[in-house]
Parts: sequence; structure tokens; C-alpha cells
Amino acid sequence: MTDSESIFLTILKEVVHPGDSPIQLPASADWEEVLTVASRQNLFPLIYDACGRYEGFSAFDEENPDYFISAMNSMKEQMHQNQVFLALYEEFLMAGVAPIAVKGIICRQLYGIKGDLRPSGDVDILIEKKDYFTIAEILRQCGYISGDVIDTEMKSIQEVTFFNRQEGLEIEVHLNQFGTNNVTYERMNGWFEDVFQTNVTIDIQGIPVRTMSATDHMLFLIFHAFKHFMQQGFGIRLMLDALLYMEKYQEKIDWEYVRKGMEAVGADRFFFDLIVVGNQYLGFELPESEKRICPDELLEHMLHMGTFGMTQEAAVGAGEFVAAAILKKSIKNRGGGRYQRMHMCCSPRGRHGPPGGRIWKTGHGVCPWNG
Repeated sequence: MTDSESIFLTILKEVVHPGDSPIQLPASADWEEVLTVASRQNLFPLIYDACGRYEGFSAFDEENPDYFISAMNSMKEQMHQNQVFLALYEEFLMAGVAPIAVKGIICRQLYGIKGDLRPSGDVDILIEKKDYFTIAEILRQCGYISGDVIDTEMKSIQEVTFFNRQEGLEIEVHLNQFGTNNVTYERMNGWFEDVFQTNVTIDIQGIPVRTMSATDHMLFLIFHAFKHFMQQGFGIRLMLDALLYMEKYQEKIDWEYVRKGMEAVGADRFFFDLIVVGNQYLGFELPESEKRICPDELLEHMLHMGTFGMTQEAAVGAGEFVAAAILKKSIKNRGGGRYQRMHMCCSPRGRHGPPGGRIWKTGHGVCPWNG
């Protein structure tokens, strides 16, 4: 981890779990590099906004006004996209359809008054296949364009992208959560078969928006990060969204269901490592499990890969790096069931996983993790 990455994590910790006074940072802080790290993680506006608390940043900021302009433009664009989407969602409701909103638009609510400083590249909605053509027609009437979809594609296609050039907003219309490319993604989808019966409605700026239940959305965020990890890597923001969601909704989540879902696709140890990273570096106090692999190496992976991963070549390099760390630990502890290869992280252990579970109690709630 570089000095600038360490400073980035310190500032992010202060953002999500602020103390009475800011932590003292090194006088030699390279602010340009710190903001570069934040940009790579798609958290630039959030970090820039917080930097003003730290000694030495004001002089840098005065000499580099473009950073202020960039942060303000990002926030304004996010606010605009929120309003455009909510107006669009009202059109859906008037037509008698209510898509399930997931990820960014929901996760921004976790950041409180700083929600618009957590940018999104698009808006994701999950729909029932029977509603696709109604929703597509509404989108087209509102100025969105996309490729054509025929009935025979409905079973296998994951999402259809609609883009409104005038508003600058992209809508990802999901027909299933994770695609049907392989058995792991299909297994992930299987854990959300009842999502249209168990959904809830939340208020976003006065608009009733349908989203997943706390249990389903928690599992969705874990699977989403894990899928990126298996493909081309992922960054700090996906971890932060998942842990903030866990922190806020811990008492409402069916953790036995989440645990079994993670075990079914091999994501349990992955998520347990994320919790360790969040507790150690970002001030969370979430229940940990003994079933962890190598949280420090996973942190290095996230810092290296950026928001949604980098090129395939970089992903392979980072994967080999993490695999080496996992292999190293497995050699030291072969009798403890540790992974011997990174790909074992993706090996499911049955639809429902082993029975039972150790109960871990913290000040935040109760979680059943296997030790």
C-alpha cells in the first residue's frame, strides 16, 4: 500500500465514521496523488469534500482550482440524474409498473447528506419479463434509445441498456440479476426467485420507489461485488456500499439466508475478508468470522483494480497476486480448510450450505457466521 492510498483510506474512514476531530495526516501528503486514488475508486467528490478538514490541503486547493470545479460538476450531475430518474419512475408508476431499483440509487441513501457525492455511472432497475415491452416503450417515449430485444432473447439476456443523450442518463434494465453465462451466475439468480413478492417500497425525495428487501439487497450487493471480483476485479466503493448497508440494516436481515447464499456460490470467505478490511481500515464494527482468507491481499487487490476492475491483463495479474497470497496461507494451514487456489473461492459448496452456524454478537446486532 502506498502512502497516498493509506491517506485515502484514512480520509474515507473519517467520512463514513467521523471522529470529534480529524486525524492528523503526514505533512508531506501528496494531495494530487490522494485525489488520483479517489478518482480511480470513483469516490473523488466524497474525498475532495472531506479534504478541507486537513491542514495543508487549502494551499493545494487554491493552486489547483480545477479539482473544485470537477467535484462540483460531479455533484450537480448526480443531483440532475437523480431528478431525471425519479421523474421517469413516476412515469412507470402511472403506467402500472414498478421496477425494482438496486445498487447506486439505493446505496446513495446510506451516505446521508453526502449521498450526491457518491456518483453512479447509470441507474439499475430489475423488472419482470412480462413488463419489459411496457417499460421499453415508456423509456423510448421519454427519449431513451436502445437495441431491439425479441421474445426469444428474454430467457438468457441479463440487461438492456437505454441511454438518453439529452439528459446524459443511462438506464440498465435487468431481466435477471447476474446473467446466465455460467452455472455460478445462474446459481446466484436462483437466490432471488421470490424478489418480486418480497420487495419493499422506500421513499426517495417524495417518490415511492420499489426495491429489494433488506435480506435480498444485502445478498445482491455481496454477489455483485463477488461477480466483479471473479471477472475483472473490483474496488473500494463496492465494499463500502455493502458494509454500509450491512451496518444500517443488520437487524432486518435474515443472516441465515445470506450465509447459505454466500456458501452456495463460494462468496462467504470473500465477504468475511471484506468485513475484516472494513473494520480495520474504515472504522466499522461489524461481526467477523474465523473463516477468512487474506484480507490484506484483498485490500491490495481493490486498491489496484479501481471501481469495477481494469483491463483483462491487469485483472489476471492481480488475480495471480491474490492467488499467491492464498496459496501461501494454505501451505501454512492445510489442515484448516484454507483455499489452495484463488479459483477455489468460486467453488460452490451446495445449494443450501452446511447446517447451523455460530452466532456472533456485537453492539450492532446478531449474525450467524460459521467459524
